[in-house]
Amino acid sequence: MSRWAVTRRGVEGPGAGGQYTYSVRADSATEAVEKTAVKANRTLSRLNRGGTRLDPEPSDITRID
Repeated sequence: MSRWAVTRRGVEGPGAGGQYTYSVRADSATEAVEKTAVKANRTLSRLNRGGTRLDPEPSDITRID
């Protein structure tokens, strides 16, 4: 299982224009995108009070190892 970094851009709210990178272990880039989407939503719902929304399409997918 490889480690992947998936970057998404903020599209609305105070985080608009920002880049948010999440890393995860996955067998493929597609699986990494799915896993980081769940991770991003969970993190934003806990920390986000300003209404930041992320673009559903990642801006960058990088295999780390």
